[in-house]
Amino acid sequence: MKSFWLTALLFALSFSLYAQDRRDGTWWLEQSHSYKFTYLVGFFDGMNLGEKFSYGKYTDDKGCVDKVMGSFDFYKDKFLKDVTNGQLADGLDEFYKDYRNRKIRIHDAVWLTLNAIAGTPQADIDKMVENFRKNPD
Repeated sequence: MKSFWLTALLFALSFSLYAQDRRDGTWWLEQSHSYKFTYLVGFFDGMNLGEKFSYGKYTDDKGCVDKVMGSFDFYKDKFLKDVTNGQLADGLDEFYKDYRNRKIRIHDAVWLTLNAIAGTPQADIDKMVENFRKNPD
């Protein structure tokens, strides 16, 4: 019986820790200005690793690698060229000022914010935001 309660306690603690680790608007707004910048540096570093993950299995297939790299470079230029950590952090702060956006995860909010910075029409962004509000996970 003790092992049952110990297991239940550990489960409850892990669930609580998971809830705190959810990277969404509530989490973002709790972070310091300097931590937001640090987080975004890691986010961009993760994108570079993701680039390698996207073609790593197909390095023998030059045509495939060229397509993947072409796609990555196209979107990197479209959405990230001349965008600074500060600009993105400011955009996320602005996005999460709307309480309805707080459950949207950071990586999705980054996507929406980069679309706004890149000049995606506001009507299209509004539709995307509504979809993310309905399906925040």
